[in-house]
Amino acid sequence: MRLLRLRLQSFRGVVDHEVALAPSGVTVVVGDNEVGKTSVVDALDLLLDEYDDSRKRAVRQTQPVGQDVPTVVEAEVRAGRYRFTYRKQWHRQPSTRLVVHEPAPEQVAGREAHARVLEILGQEVDLPLWRALRLQQGVGLEQAELDARSSLAQALDVGVAEQVGGEREETLVARVEAEHLRYFTPTGVPRQEARQLQAEVADAAARASGLEAAVAEVDRVVERLDRARDDAGAERAARARDAQALRAAEQHLGALEQVRRAAEVARGEAAGARARAATAEQHEAAREALVVRAHELEEAAGDRRDAAAEAEEALRTALQRLEAAGEEAAGAGDALVRRREERDAAAAARARRVEAREVARLRAVLVAHGRAEEAVGAAAARLAGHRVDDAALAAVEDAHRADVEAAARAGAAAPTVLLTGPGRRVVTADGEQHLGAEGLEVRLAGGTWVEVDGVRVSARPTGEQERAEAAAQRTGRALAERCAALGVADVAGAVAAAHARRSAAAALEAAQEDARRVAAGEDLAEARRRVEHGDGGARTGVPGARVDGDAEDEAAGSAPPEPEQDDAAAEERLAAAEDALREAVEDDARAAARREQAVAGAEAARRRAAEAVAAVEGADARAAVLAADLATARQEADDASLAAARAAAADALVAADAALAAAEAAVASAGVEDAQAEVALRAQRLQDADGRLRRLEDEVGALAAVLEDRGGAGLVEQLAEARAEHDRLQREQVARDRRATAARTLHLALQEARSRAHEAYVQPLRTQLERLAAPVFGADVQVEVGADLRVASRTLGGTTVPFDQLSGGAREQLAVLGRLACAVLVSGGAGVPVLLDDALGYSDPERLDGMARALAAAGESCQVVVLTCVPERYRLVAGARTERLRG
Repeated sequence: MRLLRLRLQSFRGVVDHEVALAPSGVTVVVGDNEVGKTSVVDALDLLLDEYDDSRKRAVRQTQPVGQDVPTVVEAEVRAGRYRFTYRKQWHRQPSTRLVVHEPAPEQVAGREAHARVLEILGQEVDLPLWRALRLQQGVGLEQAELDARSSLAQALDVGVAEQVGGEREETLVARVEAEHLRYFTPTGVPRQEARQLQAEVADAAARASGLEAAVAEVDRVVERLDRARDDAGAERAARARDAQALRAAEQHLGALEQVRRAAEVARGEAAGARARAATAEQHEAAREALVVRAHELEEAAGDRRDAAAEAEEALRTALQRLEAAGEEAAGAGDALVRRREERDAAAAARARRVEAREVARLRAVLVAHGRAEEAVGAAAARLAGHRVDDAALAAVEDAHRADVEAAARAGAAAPTVLLTGPGRRVVTADGEQHLGAEGLEVRLAGGTWVEVDGVRVSARPTGEQERAEAAAQRTGRALAERCAALGVADVAGAVAAAHARRSAAAALEAAQEDARRVAAGEDLAEARRRVEHGDGGARTGVPGARVDGDAEDEAAGSAPPEPEQDDAAAEERLAAAEDALREAVEDDARAAARREQAVAGAEAARRRAAEAVAAVEGADARAAVLAADLATARQEADDASLAAARAAAADALVAADAALAAAEAAVASAGVEDAQAEVALRAQRLQDADGRLRRLEDEVGALAAVLEDRGGAGLVEQLAEARAEHDRLQREQVARDRRATAARTLHLALQEARSRAHEAYVQPLRTQLERLAAPVFGADVQVEVGADLRVASRTLGGTTVPFDQLSGGAREQLAVLGRLACAVLVSGGAGVPVLLDDALGYSDPERLDGMARALAAAGESCQVVVLTCVPERYRLVAGARTERLRG
């Protein structure tokens, strides 16, 4: 199989592009990313596999996004002895068309075309091998699955047969296998070929008969074509004569044009007079119609008045019904009001009893809360009498510590005098005393002095001593001021006062907690309002209401008043009142419904009466308008004037017709009409001649096309072949059994020999693969091919590496080379193209050079199609054709 041409229209990213492919050698199809290179492969698959009305996802995705356009794929293919053009259109107006150019012309459409293409390819092409030899983008570095491809197996059988039996035109194994399969299935079961062969004989006879009829039909077409050509020549000569006669008639008519123009003027005036006469008749007819219409409107207005009187009577009846329904509804409403008042009174009595009990409870809560609030006030008053809180105590203590520290510093700064002399009398600022055995230390600070035996001793303070003593005096005054402000004498008094304040605060907090506990969950303001409202009940006789003198009893903790003894009777009265209320509500609803119906009836009657009145008014208004229009029209032109105008227009029309008759007589005497008729006749004859000539030329073209089609089909040769085929099949039917027996015997004998030769089966593939691999890896490259016809390992420089352990580039190169070697092997028979989609992306420049040589070598005997967006990879392929794919 060879792909000669491929055209894509609205296929994914391809708008409309055609690619011409070299029948042999390498064709490089170049396209940018996303322009549709891979679409070439997908388009071929869809063309062969899917019907034109398929709704599969793969077919739907071919339509460009956002466009409602048909997708078209067309391919020109050579498969064995066939060359054909195959076209499919999807999505919009689906269609399939097959045109076979060789060996015999055929035109087939629809699913028959689809089936015919599969039949041709099934006969001439190894389709599984065609799919196996592709290397598609994104599939990975996989080798082709070749072990089950029949055409490759036949090619390898040739290699084995050549080793066993030498070169022959056809291998013995293939011939025996083919002969055996003619009579037996692959499992050895005899085929039912007798009936099939008999049917083939009948088909051959029928084909011969059909071809005989076709040959006879061709002869008849030739005769019809000759007659049509002669008729066309005669018609051309007659047409030329008609054209010359038309030119002469047109010249004569031009000379008579002035007379014809005068007649045209008279004809125009006559037409104007006729139009005026028609207008006058229309005006008179319109006046008569207006008078008739006015009379009709008067009668219609009378009918409307009668209908209005009937509607008024119906309205009075409806209003009487409405009045009666209203009185009934009013009575039901009054009863409903009374029942509702009775129910409300019973409910109010029950509510007053419940409210009285609740007021008594709330009064007890308020009394308890009042006592708690009084306790809180007393505790707060006691707390306010104690002014020394913790902060004030801390300030006094801080001032006391500062005073002690300042006095200590002042004492440390003053000089100390040690007096000794037991029994001696000493006078100091603190008084007189006698020295003991241990002596006496006197600190001379702040005016202190000592006098011994009439001698007074004092010390003049130093600057540091003066500052220390001044600081001590300040801290002393500050402490005294703080104590005086708090009403205590010293630090001890402040501590006692602070302790008393903490006790008062604890008492206040306890009293507040009691007050909160009593008021928990209660709205005290609302409770006071309800108690005050309940106190007024003493004057209305409400049970449980407060009376004078109750406050002291409540303060003593008396219980709320007991509920009324006849609560059950009150509940029964309330239930009875509610039942009566429900019945009154139902009666009121029924009365209201009847009133609503009466209202609706009255409204409908009122509406009909209003419509009748409006109809009367409308009819009167239309009659008045029409009467006014008639009066206005008669003011403009009375009935007599219109009749006179019509008569005058009729007279003018008679005069214009007479003038037109005279003008037409002048035209007739001058022969203008005859000249016009002659021109029209000649023009019609020429037009008829053109029609006949076109039909004859179309017939000649159609017959020539039929003759070319049928004559080009080689019907005579086909007839001879069909007759020979019929004779052959008859002879074959006689000899079939004898050949089947011989084929079975020979097949069994060769099976054992073929199995022994299977080890040499892969040698032809290995030979081709190593030949193509030499420019890539070097002349010493060796390739091991497994039983599945895949590369198992590569040996280079004496080192053997399994295929799976080779680099990505080497695996990709061997995957491509394996496909090329297979295509070369089968190129002489059911060969198929090799399609490579963006391959050799892992190859360095040196390996790309070798792969270019391998591609060129393979292209000498097979067809290779490369799809790429990097054409530089293949620029070294000798003799390659480059096609650019555009969106």
